[in-house]
Amino acid sequence: MATKPKKIPMRFLLWWHRHIGLTVAIVAIHLSITGILLNHTSDIGLDKAYINISTVLNLYDIKLPEQLPGYKIENNWLSHWNDVIYFNDQVIANSMQPLRGAVITAHFYALATSEEIWLLTIDGEIIEKLSAPGEKLGDIISIGTQDNNVTINTEQGVFKADNDLIAWQPVEADSINWSKQAYVPKELTELLFAEGHSISWERLLLDLHSGRIATRAGTLLVDLAGVALLLLAITGFTIWFKRRKK
Repeated sequence: MATKPKKIPMRFLLWWHRHIGLTVAIVAIHLSITGILLNHTSDIGLDKAYINISTVLNLYDIKLPEQLPGYKIENNWLSHWNDVIYFNDQVIANSMQPLRGAVITAHFYALATSEEIWLLTIDGEIIEKLSAPGEKLGDIISIGTQDNNVTINTEQGVFKADNDLIAWQPVEADSINWSKQAYVPKELTELLFAEGHSISWERLLLDLHSGRIATRAGTLLVDLAGVALLLLAITGFTIWFKRRKK
């Protein structure tokens, strides 16, 4: 005669249901709050509000320098922070190449990275990106002007471009007006750090909601909380079904 399968005691189910519920309660509250906020990030402007709290930015390996170096051309500032090049507080483009300087010519601004020269309008719009002759001259160290012609100091020496920035000829380093690095004014620096253009509050909420803010451990914790909620539903349904049956 076949033996009947043992029934799960009600006391056992209640114990597990209670302790699972207490375990996941905090995580469930966390997920609920962040989920509600994520549904309204555009309404309350969190998608366009950027973080300048160093403690939070450190979690993303983003460091806020005490002073932001840059280059001044006329009344404008060009700076490079967090792989972004700024014209005053306007984002020009992303670049992993270090900024080497900026100069004024007769018709445009010229900005130099270690490998390229960018031509800009007086409003900071990019006209053209020119690849510097790096294979022949090496990386750009600094940029300047001589007789309104763009001049660059490279690993191979000092060279001056023609009017079209195509041909480069070696020149003496005398009488060249080099672009000199200075520190961006405090007000503009704070504005750039406040706007951030890196980590928004919406991004932070997404990472908090998914657990990615704590890397793999945080994601695993949220996954375990999801499994626990599933067990909570199963034990709750089982308890309800048993009581209803009685």
